Amino acid sequence: MVKNYKTILILDKKRVFKFQNKLIVFGSQSESCSDFYNLALELNLHPICVDNLDNLVSKSKHKDINYKKLKTSHLSLPIVVSIVTPAKRVIATLHAKNLGFKYFATLINPNADVCGSAVIGTGVFISSSTIIGSNTVLSSFVTINKGANIAHDVSIGEYTHVAPSACVLGSVKIGSHVTIGANSTILPKLKIGDRALVGAGAVVTRDVLPDEIVYGNPASSH
Repeated sequence: MVKNYKTILILDKKRVFKFQNKLIVFGSQSESCSDFYNLALELNLHPICVDNLDNLVSKSKHKDINYKKLKTSHLSLPIVVSIVTPAKRVIATLHAKNLGFKYFATLINPNADVCGSAVIGTGVFISSSTIIGSNTVLSSFVTINKGANIAHDVSIGEYTHVAPSACVLGSVKIGSHVTIGANSTILPKLKIGDRALVGAGAVVTRDVLPDEIVYGNPASSH
């Protein structure tokens, strides 16, 4: 049962490994770093924070190292990409791969309720007080934030970001690189296209086209 793991490292499609002692948090200047860092501590990991890729002065709350100072020994450690927006997570993930990282961790908070029939991809982050329903599929590098409720038979494409307390009802199909705003609700059996943005508090009652931005109740692009 997936929900019985405190954290899982999915290294390939055939093997699922429980956590190791160390973990690298990539993107320590990101606003989401604290979530990843604190969860790593809660799971008795020893996180190593690596700063963002823009060479700016570090604003991290946690002691970090510059990515240029990474050692060969670091490359064998699993890595978590902590940048929130889908576009930046893509850039950070590609950069990490170019540096030589191969193993991306999937972190599931111990307080999350993840159904055993859910399919969880590589690099996924599931925060506390979340519910992941039966037969739901979360593709690689999806982020599910605190208090979000993902119902049964939902599919979510890669790099999609679900903000806190969002509610996605049954059989919804969400594309890749989508942002679902905080406290929003998506009604059953709808489709959300790639790169769409659902605003905070929106109630989605119709399909959303690729690249469309919707907000309000009922949600529309106005």
